Amino acid sequence: MNFPTIQLNETAALKANTGGGQFFDGNSEQLVKIGRAEFVVSNNTGTTGMAFDVFNKDGQKGYFTLWFMKQDGSYIEGFYNQLQSIMAVTGVTTLTPTQANIDKYDAAAGKVVPTQMTVANELMGKHFTGLFIDEFEIYNGEKRKKTQLFAAFNQKRQTLQEQKDQSAAQQIEVQMERLIGYSLKSEKEVDAQMSGNKGGYNNQRTSQPPQGGTTYSRGTAPQQGYNNQQGNSAPANNQAPNGGPVVDDMDIPF
Repeated sequence: MNFPTIQLNETAALKANTGGGQFFDGNSEQLVKIGRAEFVVSNNTGTTGMAFDVFNKDGQKGYFTLWFMKQDGSYIEGFYNQLQSIMAVTGVTTLTPTQANIDKYDAAAGKVVPTQMTVANELMGKHFTGLFIDEFEIYNGEKRKKTQLFAAFNQKRQTLQEQKDQSAAQQIEVQMERLIGYSLKSEKEVDAQMSGNKGGYNNQRTSQPPQGGTTYSRGTAPQQGYNNQQGNSAPANNQAPNGGPVVDDMDIPF
């Protein structure tokens, strides 16, 4: 038997330790573990959100924020429903704002550092199956792709209703078809805007994405895997949701 000569391929070698990249691709189904579920507040609007870091079995990361409550305390239905869906499929009935030290990427330090924050401790370490969609927008005159959570299912790929009925997972395939359609539509709309508005600026959402939706962006990922344990501190005094850290998120759609 003639064996092939093997040459070093650094690209392939790098993929061996990262599962193909630091971030998982959109328009895909991923079984993920929640590494961070942090209460955050927008500087611009006072809107409260839940910021998630999630990791798949290869250690690849996704992160997104559900902006679920306005400054006046009223819920934003689509985003609130999406948060409720994650709670339901992970078996969590209550989210209690709790002080904790969680590893989080610090841009100034250029590395992951333990960070004091307010978290929904009940969600930490939970698993769910997510459909993640590639959506497109115009940002500073350029076409930008964002991967967002489209829908959440349990580890057996069931919706909450399928789980309650103890029926086979079927809706996830239907939702994946819808996801692909929405993703293609999103890109076509942005391409049309770009061709008619060269150099324009349009990074503000005007409506909630399908399924109530999320915001999600890519950046430098913490070196933290699917099975890594978070460094949670012992629960401290509970804090109201709008008492979390303040962030500035340009993708808030209101």
